Amino acid sequence: MSEKQPLHVINVFIEPWFRLEIIEKVLEDFSLYTDESRKELAETLKNEVKVSGFRKTLTAPKKLLIRETAKHFETNPYFVRVILNCWMQLFAKNDKTFETALTELGFEFPSEAPTYSDPVNALEEGWPEGLDYPKLIEQVRKADDKLDMSDDQIVFYAILRTGKLPNEKDNEND
Repeated sequence: MSEKQPLHVINVFIEPWFRLEIIEKVLEDFSLYTDESRKELAETLKNEVKVSGFRKTLTAPKKLLIRETAKHFETNPYFVRVILNCWMQLFAKNDKTFETALTELGFEFPSEAPTYSDPVNALEEGWPEGLDYPKLIEQVRKADDKLDMSDDQIVFYAILRTGKLPNEKDNEND
């Protein structure tokens, strides 16, 4: 069993373009989130993100807001928790598919995932032996052949649902 790592360590496993995609998707439509998440997202952005030339962060042009948000996403586990909580809600309708596929692959679902109340001690390394990205994607797509998610979204969602990062040696081969 490995030691838990802060939530922002997820940035090691995603490309910069995907980080921007996640943030852009989250900032697209606040009405898609629960009232609590919507409020927490707005407050977090207002308090943490400063966009030069704009007194009110949320009135800044989306491109500038996304760029400034990405800076915090790379370094602040509490900020990452808020963003990812909203991102997870966008795909929550697929939870049954993921539960089925990931259970068959040998994953368990920790109680703190996917909301991560302690984002400083959130993720740990340890995918089931021999599992890599293509096998995970194949299993999830087998569970729902009409799933409307990219391969990157599938892997990322699986990591967040299970709280498990891929093993370092497996990640180096991808």
